[in-house]
Amino acid sequence: MAESDEQYDALGELYERTKHIPTGLAERATFLAALPDLRGRSVLDVACGTGFYPREFRRLGADRVVGVDSAAEMVAHARAVEAREPLGIAYHRHDAAALPVLGGFDVVTAVWLLGYAEDEAALDRMTGNLRANLVPGGTLAVLTPNPDADWDLLADYGRYGYDVVRSGPPGVRQPVVVRVHGDPPFDFDSFFWPGDAFAAALGRAGLHDVTRHPTVVPDDGRGEAFWGPLRRSPSFAVYTARA
Repeated sequence: MAESDEQYDALGELYERTKHIPTGLAERATFLAALPDLRGRSVLDVACGTGFYPREFRRLGADRVVGVDSAAEMVAHARAVEAREPLGIAYHRHDAAALPVLGGFDVVTAVWLLGYAEDEAALDRMTGNLRANLVPGGTLAVLTPNPDADWDLLADYGRYGYDVVRSGPPGVRQPVVVRVHGDPPFDFDSFFWPGDAFAAALGRAGLHDVTRHPTVVPDDGRGEAFWGPLRRSPSFAVYTARA
C-alpha cells in the first residue's frame, strides 16, 4: 500500500469513528429509516466525506451512486476505498455552495452539510443546488444539527461518544465544538441553527411534503435508560422533502 493510501486510510478511520459511537449508530438508523426504497434508484450524496453513506446506499440496492465533497482528502480516501472494494460509486470534488447540475437523481442526500452555511442566503443557495439535481418527484434527505436541541441534555451527551460545547455567542446560528472521545480524541466545529430554519429553507427551495422524522435508536439491549435522553434531544435532525 502506498504511503498516501495509508494517510487517507488513517484519515478515514478517524472520521468514520463518529459513525460507530452511540450517537452515530442512532444517526445512521434515523437517516436510513427516513429514506425511500433505494432499489434501482439513482442517488447523489453531497458532502459525502469518506464515502460512508454512498457505500451504504449501494448495499441497499441503489443502481447509481455519486458522491461529492469539497475536501480533496475526503474524495481521495473515498476513491481509494472504491478502488480496493469496487461498488460502482463515482466520486467528484465540488463545493456544495457552487454545486453544478450533475444529472437528474431520484434521491439527493446531504449529511451534516446545511449547518455550515454562513447565513440564510448561503443556506438557500445550498438547498437550491441540491434541489436542482433532483428529478421531478424525487426525494431530498438531509441530516442537520438539531434545531430544537436541549442544551442541558447535550451537556451530558458524553455517554453517546462526544461532547457538544457552545464555543461562541448565538447569532443566526450557534457555534459549537464537537469533541469526539476515543484514542486519539479529536474536535471539529459545527453550528446549530434555531427553530424551523432548515425546514423553512427546504420550502423556499420549492420543495414540498417537508417532513421531520422521529429519532430511531438501536435495539441493542441498552434500553430507554440509556437511549432516552438521546431520543428526547439528539444532536441531529433528519428531514425529507419532495421535488
